[in-house]
Amino acid sequence: MISLQEIDFSNRNFWSGFIATSFPTALEEETDMSLTELMIENGICDTSWWDNFTKYYDGVLEESDGYIDDPETILCELAPTQTLTIQFHPGDTVYYINDKQIACTGGHYNIQVIPFRELLSSIKNKQIFLLLLPLLVIHQQDKDEAAQIISGALTEVFDKRFCSQYAACIVNGLLSE
Repeated sequence: MISLQEIDFSNRNFWSGFIATSFPTALEEETDMSLTELMIENGICDTSWWDNFTKYYDGVLEESDGYIDDPETILCELAPTQTLTIQFHPGDTVYYINDKQIACTGGHYNIQVIPFRELLSSIKNKQIFLLLLPLLVIHQQDKDEAAQIISGALTEVFDKRFCSQYAACIVNGLLSE
């Protein structure tokens, strides 16, 4: 079990790996590159650290669809009656609230389950905001505001010169249709 204190914003390896792998639909329109590709190109993401953290090994995707029996897990209280659990598998990040699966970012991804406005009004902790960010659904009218807020949150981890680009990419992947 990992605490929020263990993944504070000084743990750049965690946050880089998390952001790089948590947005399966994030794409930069100009270059047609995924967020992961952009981060690797910018020298931001240490894939070996993330592979070690998620217990990735050659063949895990073929053997078990990327799921392991004992994944790294973060547990945090959202409210007195709501506990968020996030499991990090080599091929998926799975989200639970009170032991009920609500989303995942892997091959059969199920994201866009929390409206942007709802998360914005209920979560003030930037770590929890970023952890839940892959689950947002952003409506067209909130696109610019969402990009600005996400960019601001990303400055806790990344060099400011990359944050707008990453935020725009994330927003493009989370826009509702």
